[in-house]
Amino acid sequence: MRPAPRSTGSLRVAQVVSEVFGPAPLLTFALVQAGVGTAPRGVWTALLASLLIAVLPYAALILLARSGRVSGRFVSERRQRGPILACVLVSVLLGVSLLVWLGADARLLAVGIAAIIGLLVVTAVNLVWKLSIHAAIAAFVAILQFGSLPVALAAALLLVPIVVGWARVREGAHTTAQVIAGFGAGGAVFLAYLPILAALQG
Repeated sequence: MRPAPRSTGSLRVAQVVSEVFGPAPLLTFALVQAGVGTAPRGVWTALLASLLIAVLPYAALILLARSGRVSGRFVSERRQRGPILACVLVSVLLGVSLLVWLGADARLLAVGIAAIIGLLVVTAVNLVWKLSIHAAIAAFVAILQFGSLPVALAAALLLVPIVVGWARVREGAHTTAQVIAGFGAGGAVFLAYLPILAALQG
């Protein structure tokens, strides 16, 4: 039976949301935002690091999915997640090492280190379950706005992870529980980010 137009329309919206507010765009945004207002080369440093931390891992997943080597860009088969996430971790570590080498500002470096922590957390969980990485990163980046934007605006941006969570469930990529767990992971990474930032600034 052909799905109703409304159902098809909502699925397309969910797919667009998952792409626009996916891990790579949101991590790139967080890094660039952290680089704004720092040293003159802060934004360029953030963009360069984001290639390794966000863009290249996502591009590699797209290529692997299109070649049929993995079960889609979001790796639905559990046995494939370990090697993929390990390769992503190497790329992220290289990106953060680049930030250190370039003498990145404390806030920018703290976001990079938070990315490592977040990846370690979701890798450990996703070896046995399927926590939503989309939800985790969306939650982390949204909470991060409370240190950058007026409270009212930052609070409004909390709608982003909610919409992302809806999209992932609507696509059938995750259950509601997996999305909620992702939100929790993102919040936990933010709590880890705060003392890291304080230590780097001190």
